[in-house]
Amino acid sequence: MKRNSIQVYLGLLGCAVLAGCTAGPVEGVVPENARMVALSFGKPNLGMPVVLTRTEEAGASSPELLPEGATLRIGAYFRNDLGEGQAAQVSFSTTAPTLEATYQVGTDGSLSPCPVDDDGRPIAGEAKEMIVRGGVYDFFAVSPARKWVKDTDNTYRIKGIPHKEDVMTSFVHGVTVSSNSHSVTLGTFNRKCALVVFNVAPSKENVLPFDQLYATRLVISKISSPGAALVVGEDTGILPTGGDTDAQVLFETEEFEQVEPDTDGAKLNKTKGVLLPKSEAPFDVEIDVQRDDKTATLKATTEMNISFDGGKRYVFTLEVKNNESRLLMRVLDWSPVLYTDEHVGAPDRPYPDPDINEGVGTTFTVVPWKVINWSGNGDIGSGK
Repeated sequence: MKRNSIQVYLGLLGCAVLAGCTAGPVEGVVPENARMVALSFGKPNLGMPVVLTRTEEAGASSPELLPEGATLRIGAYFRNDLGEGQAAQVSFSTTAPTLEATYQVGTDGSLSPCPVDDDGRPIAGEAKEMIVRGGVYDFFAVSPARKWVKDTDNTYRIKGIPHKEDVMTSFVHGVTVSSNSHSVTLGTFNRKCALVVFNVAPSKENVLPFDQLYATRLVISKISSPGAALVVGEDTGILPTGGDTDAQVLFETEEFEQVEPDTDGAKLNKTKGVLLPKSEAPFDVEIDVQRDDKTATLKATTEMNISFDGGKRYVFTLEVKNNESRLLMRVLDWSPVLYTDEHVGAPDRPYPDPDINEGVGTTFTVVPWKVINWSGNGDIGSGK
């Protein structure tokens, strides 16, 4: 009996030593899968480099970052624990995110937590960073930070998308998250809408003298219906519509800006905006243009099968030749402005406006106006 008592005593003493005289958990024994990890996200970008010009380091390049002030909603989708065989990729269109967080892009492209409303607009308050437990995750992100909701067909959609909103999405699969690996790099963001650039310019064959030539109003009608939807997914797009008699986008005087270089102070100008994808249905244009103290309103319906595709840039130029005009169009990728300036460092030799002149593409006539009835009250021009 005495020997047995000693054995029991030594066993109890060994347990006390191993426990370190505490009832709490021992540091280092928390499973990696159970540890909570605060994620950090790299600066999101649009993939292509931007060539820098007119700087001390002309020719240097850097990735085009998302614009300052843009908001993002990022969804994290848990796949499996660490150490397990990797589960299949998540289907974003049919799976609810495990966790969501919203951010805003700063001046240097970095992300900071930011509270937003359901339309992705920043609101007052505090937002928390994304904290998840260790494991393998897929991520989906949208900018602006609109909510995605489960539709009646059990598919997750981002709804209520209007014109003039630069909608972009990104994703990444199979990211390992642990206490030693907490940085997430989202994939290249893809634009889902089209950029339309409109400008006014005199024809090289114009002979009638003028001091000023500029537009004051542009209306594009019978285009895609606002309130569009985007299925959450890797390669999904906004379904193009067109021909809606109630759908129009208006660009007013305050939205026009001066074109550089301004030809002899002629006040040439441009405007640009984001439009939802459009089918090949005909659309209407109405342009108020001014030459010195005379005005004209040009109206026409396009007879060409022109669509507005996501990720494309459509450059429209109203070219004026004496008392006639034509609307030209060139289609380019909506990509960062890549151009060189042979007059770097020479401020007296301004570079051509890259929104209008950058890129190589075929220019063709969309609408001709045979006669412009210039007057002080804006007569309607004829275009077919």
